[in-house]
Amino acid sequence: MTPDSLPPFPGFRDEAFAFLRDLRAHNERDWFKPRKATYDDELLWPARCLVGELAEAMPRAGLPLTGDPKKAPFRIYRDTRFSKNKAPYKTHLGLVLSRDGKKKSPGSLYVHVEPEHCFLAAGFWAMESPLLRRWRERIAGAPEAWLAVVEELEGSGLTLGTGPAGTLKRMPRGFEGFADAAIAPYLKWKGTVATREVAPEATQSPGFAGDVVAFAQDAMPLLAWGWNVADAAPGA
Repeated sequence: MTPDSLPPFPGFRDEAFAFLRDLRAHNERDWFKPRKATYDDELLWPARCLVGELAEAMPRAGLPLTGDPKKAPFRIYRDTRFSKNKAPYKTHLGLVLSRDGKKKSPGSLYVHVEPEHCFLAAGFWAMESPLLRRWRERIAGAPEAWLAVVEELEGSGLTLGTGPAGTLKRMPRGFEGFADAAIAPYLKWKGTVATREVAPEATQSPGFAGDVVAFAQDAMPLLAWGWNVADAAPGA
């Protein structure tokens, strides 16, 4: 399955959202198994078409993002091994694009489709310690440049936050001297993500692919900043 072998993204139909609402109410294997074909047809297939279209559209727009139509969508099956919540299925659809198409690559774009809660996100979710250290050092060493990135993102209507990684309560070790600086909150963050809320009906239009490209363009200052940090040699 290659991007050019798929039809254009058709939009998610009403049936896709109805399926996710019903799954929320009946999150059980006995309910899901006889309805898996509905999931495949109404959610997984359009998601793969969306990835295929984006994998071609992003380079045309000068954006270094791509994805594999088979691998970019997240599995609907939850990993319940270490969770108190034993519900077996996710009640949303998510997919990821990155520079190399791999989900775990630093700096990626995420599409989230869920009844009453659709959004786009881009950034660095949970940085490993070496990258997080370099990230903080870069902000501390060039605070005005970082604040300019923040201003550009917010000027494009994006919301900047920590994502699921959260924030430290105190300044990280070695950065205590910046406690009163404008960059102090950002030095505490363990992840940095730009988001944009999306009306569910927008995802039902074939034009949603263009919305994702436009979001990627608006989020590029953050991605470019982070990629520069990630690609730099340690200590650079």
